[in-house]
Formats: sequence, structure tokens, C-alpha cells
Amino acid sequence: LWITDNVKASTPSWRAAKSASSTSANYISAIAVASGNANLIWVGHNNGEVYKTTNGTATTPTWTAVTVGPSRKVMRILIDPSDSNTVYVTFGGYSSGNIRKTTNGGTSWTDISSGLAQAPIRGIARHPTNASWLYVGTEVGIFTSEDGGSSWSATNDGPGAVSVDEVFFVGSTTTLIAATHGRGMFQASLASSSSTA
Repeated sequence: LWITDNVKASTPSWRAAKSASSTSANYISAIAVASGNANLIWVGHNNGEVYKTTNGTATTPTWTAVTVGPSRKVMRILIDPSDSNTVYVTFGGYSSGNIRKTTNGGTSWTDISSGLAQAPIRGIARHPTNASWLYVGTEVGIFTSEDGGSSWSATNDGPGAVSVDEVFFVGSTTTLIAATHGRGMFQASLASSSSTA
């Protein structure tokens, strides 16, 4: 992991913030920085290892290993923008248990994959105004949850059962974008938290 503090400079300067894991070729596969707090950074590795730091802007950040679950590639990490103790980690692999949730900064984790296809979860987004509404892009389409991941359902519209590589909201709007693998990009205008979804 490399960090620059002057990305707009004609020649930005970079510093190493974290090396690959001690395991050979176990590279970083996912990065998340807390909204409004550049010191809180989470990273995931190809073999399922997860680390976090609370002093990410330091010259040499201190990293703590976090035990999450599967020994599979970490695909995405999402730090809840309203509560940095709530973190979601998604994994690759055609098996169950590909999304985990913590509400205490990584001390304990809950498998919230019930109802999801047993397929890699490549992207995750949280509704900008409702922390309970989650959207995941999987190898077989988009799934949604309106209860923080306790239950999931497939969407009726959009790209269908195709690989969705990324899901994200446009700024603070309620427009969700889905980028697929070879089927183009889709967008959906979603309800606000005060409306019926």
C-alpha cells in the first residue's frame, strides 16, 4: 500500500504504508479508508488476511491483524460512513460465507450471506441516507438488503444474472451505479430513507 499527500503535484511523492503479507505473493486486494478519517484504513489480502490501522497518515503506520473468516481473496471492504465501527468485508469463491459484518471495529464478526448466491461478491455499497440498505454486486447479479444484511433478495431490474464488478452511489445522491463485466453500466434511482423503497 502506497500513500501520497500531494497527488496534484506534477510529480507526486509516494511512501510505502504497508507491504504485502509475509506469505509469498499475498498481495493487497482491497482497500478502504474511513469517510472523514484518513487515519482509519482497512486492507484485505489475496489469502483472506485483513489488517487495519488507526494512524494511517503516520510515516510508518501501525497495522493490526483482524480475524474475519474465510481464507479466500478479499474482494471489497466497506467502512460505514456514519459509524466507522461497522465494517463489511466480502470474499471471492463459489461457496457460502462471502460477506461478513462487524459492528465493533473487528472484535467479532457475523456471517450475513444467508440468501445470497454462493458466488464471489465483487462490490458493496450502502445507501447514502439509510445504513440498513445494502447493495452487493456478485458474479451472478445484484442483491439488495433492507435490514443490514439479515436477508437478501435479487433485484428485478438491471443487468440480470451477470458478473457485477462494482456498485457505488454517485456522491450523496440516491443514484446507484452498477458496472458489469462485459455488459456495460447500469444506473437506478432509489428511494430516500424517508420513502418506501
